[in-house]
Amino acid sequence: MTDTKIYSDDRRQCAKFLYRGSFGPKKGQIERLQKNGFDAWFDEQFSAPPTYHLPKLRAILGSSNFINAQDDMRQGIWWQCIITGEDQLRQRMAYALSQLFVVSSHGVGSLNEGLANYYDLLVDNAFSNFRTLFREITISAMMGQYLTLSGSKKHNPQTNTFPDENYPRECMQLFTIGLWQLDKYGEPVLDQYGNKIPTYNQDDVENMSRLLCGWNIKYENWRHDWINPMQPDNSQHDMDEKNVMGNHFPAGQDANQDLDGMVDMLFNHDNTPVFIAIHLIKRFVTSNPGRNHIQRVAEVFEDNGDGVRGDLQATIKAVLTDPDVWAGFGHGAGQGVNGEQQHFGLLKEPLIVVANQLRALDMQAVGDHWWDTQWAEVTYGQAALCAETVFNFYKPDDAPQGEIANLGLAAPEFTIITTDIMRRTHNRMWYNILKWKNTDDKDWHWDRSDFNDLSMGTTEYVALINERFFGGLMSQSLQDYMYRSLSTHTSPSQLNLRFINAIYIATTAPEFFCEG
Repeated sequence: MTDTKIYSDDRRQCAKFLYRGSFGPKKGQIERLQKNGFDAWFDEQFSAPPTYHLPKLRAILGSSNFINAQDDMRQGIWWQCIITGEDQLRQRMAYALSQLFVVSSHGVGSLNEGLANYYDLLVDNAFSNFRTLFREITISAMMGQYLTLSGSKKHNPQTNTFPDENYPRECMQLFTIGLWQLDKYGEPVLDQYGNKIPTYNQDDVENMSRLLCGWNIKYENWRHDWINPMQPDNSQHDMDEKNVMGNHFPAGQDANQDLDGMVDMLFNHDNTPVFIAIHLIKRFVTSNPGRNHIQRVAEVFEDNGDGVRGDLQATIKAVLTDPDVWAGFGHGAGQGVNGEQQHFGLLKEPLIVVANQLRALDMQAVGDHWWDTQWAEVTYGQAALCAETVFNFYKPDDAPQGEIANLGLAAPEFTIITTDIMRRTHNRMWYNILKWKNTDDKDWHWDRSDFNDLSMGTTEYVALINERFFGGLMSQSLQDYMYRSLSTHTSPSQLNLRFINAIYIATTAPEFFCEG
C-alpha cells in the first residue's frame, strides 16, 4: 500500500478512486474525499452501518398483496442499496463477492427471501475474515440448494450411491484455489516438462465430498428454512478417515469437525491469497493486473500486518491503494512501460455503468419502496444473483478475438456486452434520463433542477456534465463533441431537449463504459 496522503490533493485521482471503490460518485463526494483524504474515507466506509436487503424486501412484501417476494421486489432493493446506501465500499465488495461465490435464481428459482438473505451474508462479511465468510457460505441454505450439497449422503453400498461432488469440486475450482498451482505473481507453476500442475485430482474431489456429506436444509412444518444455515446429520456423514491434497482427516470426526478442517485446508492453501487477490483486482481496478500488484495484495491477504490471514478489510484496501493503481500500470504483455499504461483499466459491466448514471442523477423512488424499473437481467444481460451458471456472467480470463486475445490479455466484460445488450442498455439509459417527470408510485425519478437552467451557456453545461457524470475526467475529444452538439440549434424550445440529449450523449459515450 502507498501513503495515500500524497494523492489526496490530486482531484483526478480522487475521482478515479470513487469510480473504483463505489458505484460512482454523487454530487460533492469528490470534493469531500479530496478534503478529508483517502484514509478518512476508508475509516468512514469500514465503520458505516451495513445496508441489508432482506429487511427491505420483507417491508415491501408486507405492503403488497403478494404472498411471496417477487423478483422485481428483490432487484429493486438491490438498486436501492447501491444507489442510496452510504456503505458504498461494502456494497461494491458484496457485489464482487457475489461474482465469486455464485448463487443464482437460475438454479434455485424465485426464492427471493433466501436470495436476499444470501446477499446479506456477503454484505455482512464484506470486511470480515475470508475464513469466516467461506465457512458461512459453505453451509448456507441457498448454496446448499444451488450446488446441491444439501442432502448429500455418505456412500451406501446397498444402493450404490455416493456423496454429491458438485459443491466440493466448485469450492476448490471457483471459490478458493483454482485449477492450477500458482506462484506468488499469479502465474501457473510448471513441471519439468513445461506443463501446468493441477491443484487437485478426482480422488481429492471424491474425498472432499466425503468430508462435506451430512448437511441438510432445515425442514419443519412442511416448510424449508431458506434463511438459517444448514443443519448437520451425522448419521449421513462419513466418519472414516480421508485424505485430500495431502491433508489427513482422521476417522471419527463429525460433520462440523470435518467442515472446519476442510475450511482450514483451503483457507491456508498457498493458492488462495493469489486467487482472491486476482479476483478482487479484476473486479475493482483492472482486467489485467501487473505481477507485482497481485503479489502485494496476496501478501496482505496472507498477513494484514498484525499476523492475521484473510483480513478482507485490509485486502480490499490494498487492492485500491497499490502503487500500480495510482500510477495506472497494468500487465505489460511484453510491451514494456507503454504496454503497462495502455493495458490498465477495464470495461465496466452494464450494471456498473448504469449505477454510475443513476447515482450521478441521484435517482430516488417515487413511492415508499423501490421496484425494479430497469428489468436488469433482460436489459443488461445480468442482474444481482442471476448468473446463468456457477461460472458467473463471464469467466475471468475471457477476451474478445483480436488484439486483446492475441496479446494474452483479458477483457471479460465483453462477453456480455453484445450488440443487442448495448442497444438495450442505451435505450434504458435514455428512459432513466426521462424519469425526471415520473409520478407513478412504483417508478423512480430525479431532480432535474441543476440540468434545467436554460440561461447556462454551452461551456458551462458541458462542464456540469463532465463534473457530474465523469468526475471531471471527460476527454477533450468528447467535450468538443458535446460543444458541437449543443451549439447546433439556438431555439429556446430546442434548448430544453438538447440539455436532456446531451446527458444521453455523454452517458452512452464509449469512455463512460470504461474505467481507468
